[in-house]
Amino acid sequence: MGLINNGNSKVNNMTKYLIALTTLFIALFATATNTQNVTISGGVVNKSDGTGSHAAINVGSTVGRSVGSNNNQTVTVNGSLVNTATGGNSKAAINLGSSVNYSGSNNQVVSVGTIVNSASGGGKSEVNIGSVVKD
Repeated sequence: MGLINNGNSKVNNMTKYLIALTTLFIALFATATNTQNVTISGGVVNKSDGTGSHAAINVGSTVGRSVGSNNNQTVTVNGSLVNTATGGNSKAAINLGSSVNYSGSNNQVVSVGTIVNSASGGGKSEVNIGSVVKD
């Protein structure tokens, strides 16, 4: 026997509320999971040159956004990763499979080729790989 709703029964109204509650739970659970799979065939170059300049690259990363209770990221960079900051107060940041101030479950798998990370002239450069970055 299927679900019949004639609108006059308390049981049918309870069933409607149960279905609505279940649908809401599924919708909330779906948004509570963050899954990212990223593959980059070439290299990644991030440069911040000049006083006060900022450059950031987020690859398979939740840096700068809030995620739910599950955070699953798989990142593959088949080429080289180059991150440089040159000049006073410049900053270059690359985040691979990373999150910021996140206390839920984190599952990251990151594969990267050669990494070059440099800073000069008062610049700051950082590469975060599969890490929880604290602000």
